[in-house]
Amino acid sequence: MRTSRRVQVPRTKDGDTKMSTATIDREDARPLHVQIRSILQQQIQDRTLAPGQQLPTEEELQHQFGVSRSVVRQALSSLAASGLIQRQRGRGSVVTAAPVLRRHVQRAGGLGEEAAARGQQLRTRVLSLKAAPAPMAAQAALNTSRTWKIERIRYLEDTPMVFMRTWVPRDLFPHFTAELLENASLLGLMRESGYPPAGGPRQVQAVAADEALAEALGVTVGDPLLLLEGVTQDATGQGLEWFCVWHRANTVFDVDAQAAAPGAVSPEEVRRLRGLVHELDAALTMLGGNAPE
Repeated sequence: MRTSRRVQVPRTKDGDTKMSTATIDREDARPLHVQIRSILQQQIQDRTLAPGQQLPTEEELQHQFGVSRSVVRQALSSLAASGLIQRQRGRGSVVTAAPVLRRHVQRAGGLGEEAAARGQQLRTRVLSLKAAPAPMAAQAALNTSRTWKIERIRYLEDTPMVFMRTWVPRDLFPHFTAELLENASLLGLMRESGYPPAGGPRQVQAVAADEALAEALGVTVGDPLLLLEGVTQDATGQGLEWFCVWHRANTVFDVDAQAAAPGAVSPEEVRRLRGLVHELDAALTMLGGNAPE
């Protein structure tokens, strides 16, 4: 028989205190501090715990969840490392305002430039760069099996927002190194190398975070992410990169939709655009209350 403990966490809004319930499961395979972190993170994401609101004290959380203080501290430390709360001496833990990243789904690259235009600054951390064969779809798009595999995390206000896995042709960019890519624009480096990116097909879908993605982005396993996949080409059609980019739920994809004169757009293009709108709508529906307003 599975046993659980139902807890109550206060919610303050407009001066009123409300109570919401959550449950930890003593027979769950996950450690208790992971369960508590997941509960508090969900309450932060759905605004049960609003930005600027103070969390219950360690002692209160210890009593509510029926765990030791060390377990509570592990959960709070994990939330702080993800940028979801701030721990301040003498004030306890306070919910931070989660930054929102906006990008145009139809724009090739330029994520850093888009953030800068809104007064935000993205920081890039290169996890790895190594010679590795790309998936078959990427080899076809790049017309080569000799590729660099690059993995990066991009941060906004110290919050990990995007995990990027990219393959690029080694013969076109033999000088690429992890040091060169650190806090640099990949597409900017391509331009400097004589291969200016022009664009290419993309698709967006909602996916669940696996263990590796959850750790990289500071979310919980199973949390919804937006996955952007595609290829970037130059003006001649040469494939420059094949990529998979996972975004946290507090990312907004902007789409510029314009009405065209009858006959100005081919039926194939209309079907393609309708499919893109459908995919975005389905993705946002899956995100539900976790989508930023």
